[in-house]
Amino acid sequence: MPDLYDLGQRPPLGEVPARMHAFAVRQNRFGPPRDAWKREVIPTPSIGPDEVLIYVMASGINYNNVWAALGYPLDVIAERQKLGEPEDFHAGGSDCSGIVWAVGHDVTNVKVGDDVIVHSGWWRPDDPWVKSGKVPMLAESTRIWG
Repeated sequence: MPDLYDLGQRPPLGEVPARMHAFAVRQNRFGPPRDAWKREVIPTPSIGPDEVLIYVMASGINYNNVWAALGYPLDVIAERQKLGEPEDFHAGGSDCSGIVWAVGHDVTNVKVGDDVIVHSGWWRPDDPWVKSGKVPMLAESTRIWG
């Protein structure tokens, strides 16, 4: 299997190449979005036991992408690094539709090949707020992709 596929060339279902194409911003390019966002080849993210990798067919962009490009009001790269994420870039997209390409061993609600729609919110499943049945988007652990 190649470690990178050209844009428009889809890997066989379930085969995950080592690298992928993405639009990304880096701290040394913070500024107007047209200058900050560049198409790059980056490592394909690995997934944890409760995560899913999606072959993205369409991705939403919104003002989160403008803020990420500007590095203001928040440097999203530095903030993610504070949480232990090692990447020195930010790949954009706030929500998406696509195909489940890989699943962690604890995932039971989707399988490889399923069509999915994803929103941009994430929170820890063990967050006490979430476990109490309250609105997850208000939980302290909530993070937004994009």
